Amino acid sequence: MDQPLRIGAVVLAAGMSTRMGRPKLWLPLGGKPLFRYSVETALGAGLQPVVVVAGGDAERFRRETADLDVRIVENPDFQKGMSSSLKVGIRQLQGQVDAGFILLADQPLVSRALMKALVHEYRVNRIRGVKIVRPLFQGVPGHPVVLDAALFPFFENLEGDEGGRSVLQRFREAMKVIPWDDLWTGVDVDTPEDYEMIQEWLSPEGDNRPAGSS
Repeated sequence: MDQPLRIGAVVLAAGMSTRMGRPKLWLPLGGKPLFRYSVETALGAGLQPVVVVAGGDAERFRRETADLDVRIVENPDFQKGMSSSLKVGIRQLQGQVDAGFILLADQPLVSRALMKALVHEYRVNRIRGVKIVRPLFQGVPGHPVVLDAALFPFFENLEGDEGGRSVLQRFREAMKVIPWDDLWTGVDVDTPEDYEMIQEWLSPEGDNRPAGSS
């Protein structure tokens, strides 16, 4: 009998919110800070461990997640870009999981349905050599991304704000993409306008809440 796969998650929460003009992950949304949506989605999908990579506000993240089974780690070099946070988070997963999700803390509408679909595709296709699974929104690859643990070492040489693009490009032949019709799932909250739009969608009286966001 096959052993169950161990799948963890890295939630990237160390951005500088330059387009928002203020720390966006602490903005209230539906009665809780914006960042908690991604964290709770990872936990709800049964991922362990769930690692939240913070910048200079790691202690605040610890206080705000004291009720959750998550691991908060600080990236002292967060100002160097997303690659530094990816490395910090992935190091926390190495040796503990068969694969890991990379989630963005500013995507509060990532649905359990999408997470379940990504896990399913990874489980089914890993024996065929698939090491990356990610969603495709109107032809554009997005997050979250599932990475096989065999790829973790390749993130150590990343620099700057490219995220993991060069690794994904290098292993593009081992990538499977899933077209996803619920486009709102992949929305990033980057600007005040994005925030206002998401607030409307998640309000109790909102009539335009996207499917799959609950």
